[in-house]
This record gives sequence, C-alpha cells and structure tokens, in this order.
Amino acid sequence: MLRAVLAGAGYDSPGIKRALGSDGPFERDDNLPLYLRVLLPRGRLPALIRLFFLGVPVAAEEAAAALAPLSLQRLEALGLIAPREGGIGATVDLTPTDELLLAYDRAERGVEEREHVMGISPATKLLAYLTIRRPVETALDLGSGSGVHSILAAKHARSVVAADVNPRALEFTAFNALLNGFENVECRLGDLFEPVEGERFDLVVCNPPYVVSPESALVYRDSGVPGDAFCEGLVRRMPEFLAEGGLAHVLVSWVHGRDDDWSARPRAWVAGNGCDALLLRFRTHEPLAYAAGSNARLRRRDADEFGRVVDRWTAYYDELGIEAISWGAIVLRRRRGENWVWAHSPSAERLGPASGHVQRLVDAQDRLRALGDDRALLDAALALVPGHRLDQTVVLRGGDEEVEASLLRLLDGLRFQVQVDGPTTRVLSLLDGERTLRDVLEEASALEPGLTPEAALGGIRQLVELGFLE
Repeated sequence: MLRAVLAGAGYDSPGIKRALGSDGPFERDDNLPLYLRVLLPRGRLPALIRLFFLGVPVAAEEAAAALAPLSLQRLEALGLIAPREGGIGATVDLTPTDELLLAYDRAERGVEEREHVMGISPATKLLAYLTIRRPVETALDLGSGSGVHSILAAKHARSVVAADVNPRALEFTAFNALLNGFENVECRLGDLFEPVEGERFDLVVCNPPYVVSPESALVYRDSGVPGDAFCEGLVRRMPEFLAEGGLAHVLVSWVHGRDDDWSARPRAWVAGNGCDALLLRFRTHEPLAYAAGSNARLRRRDADEFGRVVDRWTAYYDELGIEAISWGAIVLRRRRGENWVWAHSPSAERLGPASGHVQRLVDAQDRLRALGDDRALLDAALALVPGHRLDQTVVLRGGDEEVEASLLRLLDGLRFQVQVDGPTTRVLSLLDGERTLRDVLEEASALEPGLTPEAALGGIRQLVELGFLE
C-alpha cells in the first residue's frame, strides 16, 4: 500500500528531480534551504519529498492528506514516522532510484550508532554494477544491510537468502523487499556464513565491513580484525558456499608494501581454492590519505576529533607495517579443473552497469586458455562489441592529416580504454564476426605493409582479454 501511495503521488526518481529542479546528486545537508525554496509549498508530492527525502517535518494534516488512505497511526506503528516539533517527521529516508525504492536510517539517527543501516553508497553501486545478472536458482546476500543486493538478486534468482549480524539491517531488508514487491527473500540473523553453514548457492554477493581500521564500533564499516585478515578469511571461505559454476562477487581491501605487486596478496587468497578468479583493483592509498578519507565525516563536525582519529589510525598502520592499502573486488567462479586468475586495475570513476562486460571477461579467459597458443586465435571469427568508440588525435601538418594517437574506448561496463596503432585500427575495422582473423589479417596486410600475424596477435589477444572483442 505504501508503494502504491508513493507511486500515485509521483514519488519516484524523475518526479523528485523535477520537483527540486536538479538531476542530482542531492546534497541535502548543504543545499536544504535551496531545495525548500524551489519546492512548491502545497501538494502531495512536495509534502512527501519534505517528509521522506529532505527529512523536514510537515504539519499532521498535510502528512495525512499526502499519505491517504494510509493512516498516520499505521505508519507510526511501522516505525516510519513519529511526532516532531512542527508536525510529523520521518524516522527513515525513503530514496527512489531508477530500479528501487529503498528505506534506510536517516543520518540524524547517527552514523556512529553501531547498528546504523546505510543507504546506497558508492560501494553499493559498484558491487551492483559488477554482479553478473543471469537466471539462477539460489542467491546469497552476505551482509545484506538495507537489502539492495538482495532485491536486485531477487529479480533473477528463484530464492534469495539475506544474512546479516545486525538485526536492524534485516528489518530493513525484509521491509524493502516487500516495498519493492519481492516475496522470495528470506532473512537470517548471524555472523558471516553462520546462518548458511552447509549450503551452496549459485550466486553470492557481499559488501562486507572491509575498511582496514583499528576500530570495531561500526558494524557496517569495522570488522574488528587486524589488518586485512577479515577480508582474507572471507575470500578463503567463499568457495565452500558456491555450487559448481556458481559466482561470488565480494568487495575487499588488502595491505601491501608500497612497491609490491598489488595483486600478490589476493592471488595468495584464491590460490588452489577450486575457483577461477577475477581480481580488480580500483584504488591504492597511502595510509594517511586512507585514514583521512575513511573519517571524512568528522572533518567538518569536529576538526580536533578528526585529527585525533587520523593520528590513531596512522599509528595503527605503522605498528602493523602497512605501507599501502588497496581496495577492489574479487569475482570467483567455482569450477572443476585447472583454474585461472586474471588481475586488472580498472577505474571506479568510469564504471557503469557491467554485468555483460564482467561475463565477457570470464568467457575470454576460458576461451584463451582453451586455445592455448595465441596463434589459435587466427582461426577465430572475432568482432568488436557494440558500445565502442575510437577517439583519434589528428595533427594537421604541411597540408596533410597525421593521426598522432588512437584511443579505443568501451562506452559501458568497466569502460576500459586502450591505445591502438594504425595497423591494429585497420584490422579492427575489418573484423565482422564471420571471417577468421587469419583472413582479415591477410586483407589488412595488403593495405598495411609490414603487418604480420605475429605483430598483430599480441594486441588482438589484449582486446579479447579486456572484452573489446568477442
């Protein structure tokens, strides 16, 4: 009923953007006075935006009219609203996205509360983007929080188990699943894998408390385990809960030396575990920057406390000998046979919905290893995937046009980009998915003297690996 009431009032992402005169992102703390001036003074939608999106109390009569036929008493009993000075106030945020309507704890409740339940963070979006979406029987959302990943999985899984150590998180997960019309999400209380011991799943998603910190106060952020041992233990146990062919997607942080190979530590975590693995590193921080960024919320609120916390965190890193902290994701696929590991450093800033791209990365590793010798690619029929673009820098010199640089981009997914030379560009323009690479190279060599299969294969293999070619 609540979803129907909100939908009837136009309380959705496009409706809020129009009402506030902005496409977002919405900085409610800094820009609240501006939003209140833009918002119409009367009407159902403006009242609901004030109440559930901006967190501003509205008069009881106005709230009752906006939420009818739901009664204020019913919503108060559900814990969604409460009497406030000035009328009725929301106790939760209700944020619509293009896919979901999500309830979670308001910031005013206190992000320092141990059981605070977060909304949609950048990490939440990143994990959602990386998850391979395919029809499955069973899915597990480990550390469900407000239930974002449970609900997204419920769209393509017959049944979903949402597990969390935080009872309040499971209350939000259950509520949000019903709010979005899904009845195939089962909530289980317990620490990590405890609620699902002995079970296996076709899909696992996990946005754990991966921050490397000396703290243990915040369930959503702190593991209370030294260094990166929490993430290591999580990754090492994950294969136990995957069915054959099952996929796990988990966000992780790990520590290493300043000049060390960033992939060495996660490679050790997945070695011999019966799974293929994609290792994706999005950022590496030096300890001071990591401590400051992880506690940025304190900077404006209490500068002295911010300084003390940063000092405590950096002292902790010094004690453990931590010189660098990386953050990324690991995608595992349980598979019998000889497993592979592939590591890459994409940009988190360029990332978009990437289910198809991540699947291509997995398929590419399977194909390349099945072929063995790169020369076997010569008998493959390849084509550029849709959603690519070639950007060229052209210099005009002496009446001639000279291509100075060519950058091949993917416009969706992980949005990789690679430099390609003239001969490779010529080959790419001829690939049609029907002729073999051998035939295409034969034609291209007539136009590009000196182009040989040996010279072309390295670049073609890289483009297959990165998901540009299929």
